[in-house]
Amino acid sequence: MTTITVTLNKTTASFSGVNAFAGTNVVAKDNAGTVLPGVILTGKETPPWTAVFTGATGPNLVQVTATDLDSKGNTIGTPVTATETGTGGMQQTYPQTSGITLTVV
Repeated sequence: MTTITVTLNKTTASFSGVNAFAGTNVVAKDNAGTVLPGVILTGKETPPWTAVFTGATGPNLVQVTATDLDSKGNTIGTPVTATETGTGGMQQTYPQTSGITLTVV
């Protein structure tokens, strides 16, 4: 199992012709490549704008997409995507035999 903690950075923006802000839908893809159920963040979380996902381990990089939504479920602005940096979750390595030391007495 992998724990994926997502914290959104928020700034103030204005858009014309948009209904009231409702929240931000956050969707994560775990290290196994499975898309996890999304959560809606409203800023009332503790800490604010933070979601915790539980996913499977695997060789892939975690990817998270945040989409701001208005009160009618319409997208506000452009969704933001972040991808884990580094080598990904569990690496596909194993203890390979590279030699033998033999002692005979």
